Amino acid sequence: MQIKGQVIKEVVAKGSKSERPAVLLDTGKKQYVLRRPGENPYSDPTLDDLVGKSISATGDVTGITFILSDWSETKKQ
Repeated sequence: MQIKGQVIKEVVAKGSKSERPAVLLDTGKKQYVLRRPGENPYSDPTLDDLVGKSISATGDVTGITFILSDWSETKKQ
């Protein structure tokens, strides 16, 4: 699956035991928690570096999580 959007960082799962800051891809219609296979799901410096950028991402959706296999920066939407 390929989607485009703005990478942001927000608190997810507010009020639950899973509450945490997470890197998200905001498509304008939906937000996905970004994750890279084999990397720490709670702290990934590579994803932190994408915050504030627009990207075109390729990967798989599992629930609210988008597991990135590849991405490239795009012009802001």
